[in-house]
Amino acid sequence: MKDKKVLRSFAMISQIGICMMVPVFLCGLIGYWLNGKLHSELCFPLLLVVGIGAAFRNVFLLTKSFYEKDMKKEHEEAAYIEQLKKYRDTHPEEDFSDVMEGKKKRYPDPKGPARR
Repeated sequence: MKDKKVLRSFAMISQIGICMMVPVFLCGLIGYWLNGKLHSELCFPLLLVVGIGAAFRNVFLLTKSFYEKDMKKEHEEAAYIEQLKKYRDTHPEEDFSDVMEGKKKRYPDPKGPARR
């Protein structure tokens, strides 16, 4: 399982590098070519800025999709913990020491993250 995460992370780093370099170099190359054709010094810096913007947009979208699954799981676990806290607050008469010591499991929702 850890090897899979390492390979996935390595692939992600490679993709980020490619997604950043291709738009910058492509727009820089087109800007340099247009400078030669139009005899203007404005095309290269303008297209270079466009390429850098496109690179950051690509990286943002790529990392967002990569971490979306992990973020969803974190939000579910946080909501479950909040539900447990509310349950504890609404049932103050119950003693939860046996649950905390690991002797017994007691959950308000049988489908919680700890039961998967």
